[in-house]
Amino acid sequence: MNHNVLPKNKQNFKSVEALARLERSMIIPLLPELLEWLQEMNWPIAAEIVDLLSKYKSETIPHIKTVFSQSDSIWIYNILAYLINKWDTDLVSILSSSLGELAHTIDIYEDTDLLSIEILWKVMFSELENERLHILNTDIGQIVNYCERNNKLLMQKDQYQNSLRRYEEIEATIRSISAFT
Repeated sequence: MNHNVLPKNKQNFKSVEALARLERSMIIPLLPELLEWLQEMNWPIAAEIVDLLSKYKSETIPHIKTVFSQSDSIWIYNILAYLINKWDTDLVSILSSSLGELAHTIDIYEDTDLLSIEILWKVMFSELENERLHILNTDIGQIVNYCERNNKLLMQKDQYQNSLRRYEEIEATIRSISAFT
């Protein structure tokens, strides 16, 4: 593993450019160290690192799971907002249990719980909703079969929808309290 090519500081754009030219086999062992640059998105090279990591989505998943098991909510938020939020359904579904755990862990500082729910909702449940609407518009008789087939996901969807509603109510309460102070 050649760690000499890793950025030495937050202004080291040349290093990121050099990394982008390397073969996949040389980048993959460096993914954990590259993910560390997402700990602070204000660092000048952070966006460049996101672009680089976007080429190694499936390879970053085990390392992302490791980050999710830690308590650095800013780092987790940055990975969710700037990396995973752009992924397609197949990749997000691999992380669905980790995202589910984040969704159930209230984070009053960075809202990683809300962002996890939003990602799950957008990616996982939009297809489910599209299928439901298609059935309702084409063959209503299939709705029972749809519900039986997707029972677990539908229950999960309801749970996340209730969580989102609860968070919205909390936000509204906080806003109304803030208006009085």
